[in-house]
Amino acid sequence: MDMPISERRQIENEMIFRRANEKVSNDLDDLDAQFIEDDNSELVSTDDLVLHFLCECSDEDCDARIPIKLSEYQKIHVNRNAFIIKLNHQVNEIETVIKTKGTYAVVEKNNSTPEPTGTLNVTSISNS
Repeated sequence: MDMPISERRQIENEMIFRRANEKVSNDLDDLDAQFIEDDNSELVSTDDLVLHFLCECSDEDCDARIPIKLSEYQKIHVNRNAFIIKLNHQVNEIETVIKTKGTYAVVEKNNSTPEPTGTLNVTSISNS
């Protein structure tokens, strides 16, 4: 059964926001590694570090931030179908709220779709 284009696009938007958030987390790990190599005793990140992650809702124009501990963010995303969103940003047709905490909710996709590859599809359309 094929998923309607609008639902697929919403899910892809959420995955793009999650990728941006994961890049922040990975960049902190890289900074820590660099400080260790430089023999600096102070690390940049800790599990209790509160970061302001992007809302991972399907609205491509959403710029809301969610303050959450790095360790909590990482625990949520062990489940690759889970996303953090501001309260009431869910789209019931594509996701189910599985947890609410403070100012955010965790949603899980009703249907899963592969993560975007980051490459564009080749088409026969010429824009020249």
